[in-house]
Amino acid sequence: MICTKCGKNQAEVLISGKYLCVHCARSEIVKRFRKELSLSKFLDREDKAVILATENFMDVANLIKKLLYNICKSCKLDVLIDKIDEEEDINKTLWKIMIKIRESDFKKIILPFTADFFLSYLIYSISIGYMGYLDLYSQFTELYSKKIFIPFYSTPRFELLGFSEITGELKTKDAFLNEIIKWASKQFADNEIYHTFGSSINVIRLENRKRCKICNAIIERGDCCKYCLESFSHLCSEQPQKQGLEEKA
Repeated sequence: MICTKCGKNQAEVLISGKYLCVHCARSEIVKRFRKELSLSKFLDREDKAVILATENFMDVANLIKKLLYNICKSCKLDVLIDKIDEEEDINKTLWKIMIKIRESDFKKIILPFTADFFLSYLIYSISIGYMGYLDLYSQFTELYSKKIFIPFYSTPRFELLGFSEITGELKTKDAFLNEIIKWASKQFADNEIYHTFGSSINVIRLENRKRCKICNAIIERGDCCKYCLESFSHLCSEQPQKQGLEEKA
């Protein structure tokens, strides 16, 4: 199949329903990245930021860092990557990231999560009955007086395959989440859903839902989530919501 954009090269990457060659695919993603960075007003020309990434998102983190430097070559940016050790429980991993954000000296935080991760995490959260960190699904948010930017929140990983930095498939250390990731990749071959499922998350994360006062996780009762209760018990006064998987055990 020939690239639907340039009409010359072999199509290799599917982006928003269009089969593109590697060159056009990269161009499309760079244009999207540049637009979202501009709209978010996330970085100044002389700014510092940190990308928080687990091992399985290091390739996306490296791509983000490369794009930032290439888009503004005259800028004096200082972008670091901080690796977060991953847990077998995805919510514990996300909790560690939230605590890292809370305690970080950086005022600008970048997360390398992609749309296929968020879609799978949405299904995962509904399945176990714990909405946890669905609030992270956003291009840009502010928390702990810090700005958080997730440039690929609406871009699935496979749309990034035009870049040599992206290697392998999306995978985590959470076995249940991995099963959902595999299932979703087969069920949703048309990648348009990765750009539209966000409305489902918006329904779930109603503003009247309680939040953990330390890590901002969505909880049903108490003032802290189970992870914060374990680590910051002196700051918590009520019992947290039980997670679905614990109740099944």
